[in-house]
Amino acid sequence: MKGYKYISYLLILFSLTAFVACKDDAKNAGDGYLAMRMGVAMPMGDAGEGNVPDVLSDSCRVRIYNNKGLVRYYKGLNEVPATLPLAVGEYTIKAVTGDSVPATFQVGFYKGECNVTIEGGKTTSANLTCKVVNTLVKVGITDKLNEILSDYQVEVSSSKASLLFTAANADSVGYFILPNGEDALNWTITGIKTDGDTYSQSGVLRNVKGSMRYDLTFDFNESEYNMGGAYFNLLVDEQAVEKVDNIVIYKRPDIECKDHDITKPIVFEENAGNAVALDLRATSAMTQVVVSGENLEALGLPANIVDFVAADEETLGAWNAAGVTFSYEYDETNDISMGMLVFSESFVRTLPEGANLIDIRVADMHAKQWQETLNITITNAVVLTDPTIRHETWAKRATLYGTVLRETEEAITFQYRAVGSAEWNSVEAVRNENALSAELTDLQPGTTYEYRAVAGTMPSSVILEFTTEEAFALPNAGFENWHKNGSVWMVCGQGEEVWWDTGNHGSATLNVNITNQDTSIKHSGNSSIRMQSQYVSFLGIGKFAAGNVFAGVYAGTEGTNGILDMGRPCSSRPAKLKGYIKYQNGTVDYSSTDLMPKGSTDIGDIYVALGDWSAPVHITTKDQNFFSRDDEKIIGFGEMVLPESTEGDGFIPFTIDIEYRSLTRIPTYIVLVASASYYGDYFTGSSSSVMWLDDLELVYE
Repeated sequence: MKGYKYISYLLILFSLTAFVACKDDAKNAGDGYLAMRMGVAMPMGDAGEGNVPDVLSDSCRVRIYNNKGLVRYYKGLNEVPATLPLAVGEYTIKAVTGDSVPATFQVGFYKGECNVTIEGGKTTSANLTCKVVNTLVKVGITDKLNEILSDYQVEVSSSKASLLFTAANADSVGYFILPNGEDALNWTITGIKTDGDTYSQSGVLRNVKGSMRYDLTFDFNESEYNMGGAYFNLLVDEQAVEKVDNIVIYKRPDIECKDHDITKPIVFEENAGNAVALDLRATSAMTQVVVSGENLEALGLPANIVDFVAADEETLGAWNAAGVTFSYEYDETNDISMGMLVFSESFVRTLPEGANLIDIRVADMHAKQWQETLNITITNAVVLTDPTIRHETWAKRATLYGTVLRETEEAITFQYRAVGSAEWNSVEAVRNENALSAELTDLQPGTTYEYRAVAGTMPSSVILEFTTEEAFALPNAGFENWHKNGSVWMVCGQGEEVWWDTGNHGSATLNVNITNQDTSIKHSGNSSIRMQSQYVSFLGIGKFAAGNVFAGVYAGTEGTNGILDMGRPCSSRPAKLKGYIKYQNGTVDYSSTDLMPKGSTDIGDIYVALGDWSAPVHITTKDQNFFSRDDEKIIGFGEMVLPESTEGDGFIPFTIDIEYRSLTRIPTYIVLVASASYYGDYFTGSSSSVMWLDDLELVYE
């Protein structure tokens, strides 16, 4: 065994401290502050190394726990706030980043954990290193073997996924996450022999471990070849991970507006504005704080552009006299900085009517930068356009808001249009005292609209935007694409993402696939999905298995029990699930629960749930840890239970309405399950029950 080099990518996640403006804030006497650094041990030779910083930054998940449970959760590096007090006490910080798919040639999956003690009034530093959890594989073919075996390809696979190594990706490293209980990888090498025939040989790499790399070198075996034996010797080099270098990736600077959302116009009536203060933060020293705009001189400022970091005292004095001040402090110990940029009340009250745009750009010593456009809008209009509310904006409908600033006898409406369109559409506003609203319907999903409130023919000077939710469509919803991975039939084409999965991974260990493609019965296209409940046994070992399909991943088999990660990312909110079904139920002949004894009639089931889970729902049938319809994370839920067989010999249409338990939360995952036997989780049902599905569709309203 030898050491395997890696590059350590250091993500400066957040620096939680208080100084400059925060010194004046009223904080709890028992609060302390945290400055954290997260390192990621990235193996050298990663095919995705060029875009590793962005991938790790975007996929980062950080959780902070105390003895009562989770107290902070952050999704994505740039979503982490720059300032966060924590109560005095003991904390555990856990982080993951990268790609957690079963197999990939891109970035691996990393985990890390550390403990920290927060003391009152102090800034505590914590260093956390995330290490790779994948099993890494690299394949090589010697020149001698390549001379007699051309067009080679090597497929390496677990029970969940496979990767294909060829001459075109000879330098690539494959990342595998083995299902629970597995410690083997299968390999198959194929190629064209010198006589033109195809050669194929398979084998198993056993006792593989996570956080290790295996170099598989296929070398020509001349003595065996001359005697009619194998073409090659397989040399396996097992390598551990050891740190050799650091590359630092910093969080980009933050620009936040006190008391306002800087991404939206800040609206004041004429001569009634207040000071506007911006907090500027960076995870290193700031090198530039640039304020610029095409008309700043016309607004009474000394110039159209200034860099407050580089400015001399005379320049700073001129801007201060004009009503714009800048203060800055750098904390060398924690390597973080904070500034404050203030546009005074006197300056704001001199601004002309309309949108006054001022660009703010902050850069740090590591060339990270961020820019926001400050929009201070002055108006004397009768009505004002107000922002929409995110959870009230769906795929095809949204609610608009406004405010009456001055009394009027004019009719009040809202005008709206897709961004880029020339013509406005109008809708009557509903007035409740000075509050205005209007419901829009029949909108286009995934479309950005602009809108404004209008009194008579006089529009608000504020035009705002909202974007409708995407109409997320189910992949492979007609179940047309399939391929076989070893002995397991997969509901996706070769090389496609595993969006749908089945219990085939468990039943295939007993030489049976309970869910299959059916080209003889379909609603449209070439095929449907057929789910056959049955008792599966091999060499005297067996269990009842319900024919099923679900959105998610079959994570592993423990004995004869399945481990599932149910759910796929989805942030849309459909109103219905539609599709076509054929169902034949039978008499229960296998039962492990009093909920459905032998001799009763089996029941089919389809359900869909949308929830704000932070990860797929982990199911372990051995522990009877099943999906709960009462899960507090569920936002919307719909179900169709089939106590009888469907009518006729073919498909019939069905619709499942999705009832939303919360109208203010946005989902992160969709769970969708179909089973020929309702109590299949309990290994209960009829071996005569069969369900077919085709052409599923999420419907949006």
